[in-house]
Amino acid sequence: MKLIKTAGLAIAIVFLLSNIASAQSLSEGLKENLGKFNNFLENGEYENYTKVIDFLVFSLLFISIYMIGVRYAFRQLNKPEKLIAVVLGLMSALLLVAQGKSILSLVPLIALFLYFLLFTLIWWLLKGINSKLGRFLLALLLTLLVILLIEGWISGALEELAGQIA
Repeated sequence: MKLIKTAGLAIAIVFLLSNIASAQSLSEGLKENLGKFNNFLENGEYENYTKVIDFLVFSLLFISIYMIGVRYAFRQLNKPEKLIAVVLGLMSALLLVAQGKSILSLVPLIALFLYFLLFTLIWWLLKGINSKLGRFLLALLLTLLVILLIEGWISGALEELAGQIA
């Protein structure tokens, strides 16, 4: 009898609340939120939050770097070591933002990082060469050659595009 009363009460609550509740489909919600995010970026509203954005990006970057460092320093990654990495990451981010540094100051370093990754890939591909110096010089030479080819291709493509526009 008690089970029937509880079930009846639950059904009554569901019927009463069904008139109040409404939900949109996933695609409608995604479309609406992406539109709001696009307007947020297009209208420059993010400029009010640049320091918060910089802090979040720097925090994630430094916490990741410190997590890697802590694993090598302590040979393990337990809760105290993770806490050390998180605190160091947050403090590093706070200090950079307090000094007025922005994530945009790291943009020129992206190209250098990509060049380093290209050099590492070529170094790995040349693993059959026994001479370390020869392998290094050949990898460096091939990396510079690929960089020059890519930059020449990009500048040629940009000149061709500019010629088409004019």
